Amino acid sequence: DSFLLADSMGLGKTLQAINIACIKKKLYNYNHCLIVCGVNSVKGNWKHEIEKHSSEKAYILGTRIRKKSKKMYIGSTQDKLDDLNSLNDSYPYFIITNVETLRDKKISAKLAKLCDNNTISMCVVDEMHKASNTTSQQGKGLMKVQPKCKIAMTGTPVMNKPLDCYGILKWLGYENHNLTQFKQHHCIFG
Repeated sequence: DSFLLADSMGLGKTLQAINIACIKKKLYNYNHCLIVCGVNSVKGNWKHEIEKHSSEKAYILGTRIRKKSKKMYIGSTQDKLDDLNSLNDSYPYFIITNVETLRDKKISAKLAKLCDNNTISMCVVDEMHKASNTTSQQGKGLMKVQPKCKIAMTGTPVMNKPLDCYGILKWLGYENHNLTQFKQHHCIFG
């Protein structure tokens, strides 16, 4: 299953994605849903919205607690990779990270394996247009993440030109052509 939730009116894409993920877990026993935030600062907001609108818990990859102050912080890329290496049923259903995390080749490779073995059954990418360049590091990393179910969310699927849609459609599985074929079919040059 692949979905594109696209509107610029603020009509509840986040709530729709949470509801779809919870239904998939209940009906099809999905293991984990990965939320990839296009804007780093909204990871906490996603966690809050999940816990407000569902009975599920959420975990932000790399979360650590300072020994002296007992305050939480987001650790290093290695901390995120360590979390992925130990991902099991004791972790909450929702796992949250930011799109920049996908730039790391070890993390994107680990996410690909977790999708292949169905540990991560679903992925939601918020602000998908920020990862739609399939030639960028994070775009290449995202293309490796291929779970059973994918949701791309964006208020602006076309920022400047038809090519903006290519990465979104390719990741969702709706576009089978390579980038050159897509350009030749959908773009007017000159």
